[in-house]
Amino acid sequence: MKRTRAHESRAAIERLYITMRHLFMRGSYKPMGVSGESLVSSLLMLSPEIYGLVTDDEKVELDGLLYVMERLPRGIEECRYVRLISREGYENAHFPNLVPAKRRRNCYRVDEEQMYVEMTRGKSDIYDILTHLTFLYIESEKFVRIPPIIRAASA
Repeated sequence: MKRTRAHESRAAIERLYITMRHLFMRGSYKPMGVSGESLVSSLLMLSPEIYGLVTDDEKVELDGLLYVMERLPRGIEECRYVRLISREGYENAHFPNLVPAKRRRNCYRVDEEQMYVEMTRGKSDIYDILTHLTFLYIESEKFVRIPPIIRAASA
């Protein structure tokens, strides 16, 4: 039996849910890990309208990048590890509290490689941050594939 787009989408949503639940239980997210790759393939299968041309390997989705960067804390793209945490009292620590412009959530840059992101709204909060990070990762990979000659000419 041939799988329809609806079947594929339903399977992708289920994979997203299972992977996100796993990542939340583990407490960390690495885009290049097995779970990260599962999120990438599921997001590409779903191709949410909010992320525009995410499935186009040739074009960078600038509107989607702007949307995501306004909702993620400044500097998250530099972090090797992003930890999803519950409210644990980090607001009383010496870490700077980074609140994204368009999404009120507490985020803390713990060191050069780690950022903690407070999850307070349940599953929707988890879905939001993980899909944004996955989209950011997908788009960054497009930049990596740009030939050096083109990158040098545009600089």
